[in-house]
Amino acid sequence: MILRSPENGTRLLIPQASHALLSGQMMAAWGASGFAQPNPAPEVILAAEQHDIAWLSWETAPTLDRETGLPHPFTRLGPAVHAPMWARGVEIARASYGLWPALLISLHGTRVYTEYMDPESLPPEDQAAIDRNNAKETRLQADWIAKLGVSREQVERNSALVAVTDALSLALCFADPDKAGEAPMEDGSTRKMTLVRLGQSRWSLDPWPFRGSTLRVQCEAIRLPAETRWTDEEQMRRDLRDATWSTLAETLSPA
Repeated sequence: MILRSPENGTRLLIPQASHALLSGQMMAAWGASGFAQPNPAPEVILAAEQHDIAWLSWETAPTLDRETGLPHPFTRLGPAVHAPMWARGVEIARASYGLWPALLISLHGTRVYTEYMDPESLPPEDQAAIDRNNAKETRLQADWIAKLGVSREQVERNSALVAVTDALSLALCFADPDKAGEAPMEDGSTRKMTLVRLGQSRWSLDPWPFRGSTLRVQCEAIRLPAETRWTDEEQMRRDLRDATWSTLAETLSPA
């Protein structure tokens, strides 16, 4: 779950699957000249849309962060909690969608654990969970690449697209432009994405990777009064099931 900082007296709680939906919408629009993998295949769009499939069960019963009185954001849960969820999510993706989406979702998980985290700074149980996950997923990835008969370069470019659409979506969900990430370019280089907030739900992006002149993405989020807090986990879960949902819509345009 993503917890956006309160604005105008309310706080948005954005489930991982809703955030991933924004990534899928971005991937479907990807394809400006000069960027890698223009017009991504349906399987790549699906992988972006489902890259956080591992979190579906957790979102149905979120845990209470007793320090804040709010649901745990994903950033406050360690690999000992979510690495087994990632492995299960990859299995669900393979059984439900096939090898390409499962491969890209698996690669996204190992990217999280090898590039976005410093395992050596984590407690031993988290380090062990990362080691187990990476060993298992690396074997699966090699097997699936061989079965698909695709090049490692093609796989890495598609994986990089999942990563940058994930980063851009997180930047919008957190309202934090510093999270925008880097995009793979046609010549093999990468470009840092510069995101600037222009106003409520309006952003500029440079360089511009999408086919149209603007892009509007949206998902559903839970809207709560900013002062909402809980002390009882089951009460929190009941309240969240009955909470008000609203549309989070963000519009991107070239810088």
